[in-house]
Amino acid sequence: MEFETILKLVKASGVREGEMILIHFWGEDREREIANRFAAAVAAEGASPVILQQARSANRDLFANAKAGCFDDRYFEMISGFDAVLDVFAYQPIVLGYPLEEEQLNLYRAYIARLFQALMKCKRFAQIRIPTEANAEESGLEPEDYIRRMNRAYDIDYNALAAECKREMERFSGAEKVLVRTGNGCELRMELTGREWLADAGDGDLPCGEIYIAPVESQTNGSVFFDSLWLDDVKYTGVTLEIAGGEVTGCSDAELAGKFAEMPREDRTVCELGLGMNPNVEDLCGYTLLDEKMAGTFHIAIGMNLMFGGTNQASGHTDFVGKGTVEVTE
Repeated sequence: MEFETILKLVKASGVREGEMILIHFWGEDREREIANRFAAAVAAEGASPVILQQARSANRDLFANAKAGCFDDRYFEMISGFDAVLDVFAYQPIVLGYPLEEEQLNLYRAYIARLFQALMKCKRFAQIRIPTEANAEESGLEPEDYIRRMNRAYDIDYNALAAECKREMERFSGAEKVLVRTGNGCELRMELTGREWLADAGDGDLPCGEIYIAPVESQTNGSVFFDSLWLDDVKYTGVTLEIAGGEVTGCSDAELAGKFAEMPREDRTVCELGLGMNPNVEDLCGYTLLDEKMAGTFHIAIGMNLMFGGTNQASGHTDFVGKGTVEVTE
């Protein structure tokens, strides 16, 4: 990742002069230069960077020898005091990747649980996936394609994105109902009463670029069409979903219908409506992290939405990205 892009990311995340910023880096020593570049970008904003590295190899040795008294309250109190956390990962976080004795593994699990409790107490928290071959593994894309797409999605004008997100949210300001029109004459009606639109323009899960809202869970009704829909890493084409009382109740694809039927009610409840806003996501590729940010798309999700104003407790959160129009209606 180019240093100029890192500078833009750090600025967009909200780093301000005089702040204390934790760069929480998941990667090995050979990749440490990534963390160093983020530290330099934080310093360029007049803030103070502190790097905490979570290398799998180092944590293997650390927790193979750790005692129960390691990492007491003082350690986590120190971590919780930062103004912001930049959670930067060169590979999948949390996963240790090495065997440990069960007692030692439990110490690592307890450390990770308390660590994230402390990190969530900081004023801001942004996750940044570095375009690496290791991170490409979870995307389903070829490494070269993944790295190209991610770098392009990161290299945007964040001020312009924030302004466009603001304009789009103003379009829906005060609207209690919206209508989503998609292919095959499908219409989906959603109620938004009492819910708030939010913007992801650089201070959340990166790459960024969306506005989103938790619709009233029991008040989504109608049908919605997707040219392509991915579930459990399987691609389905030309799919129509039927939704009643907020739940997915039918599907034009028999195999997919069976999967929805096996889900608990809360896991197939519509929990989100979002609009993609990132102009540098060029097409749908099946990697939701990028697809849902593509300008000109919408997405609905099923499952958990407690973290952004909803009331649905579920075991997960699954997004479906499509193309259509979203209109304010009576």
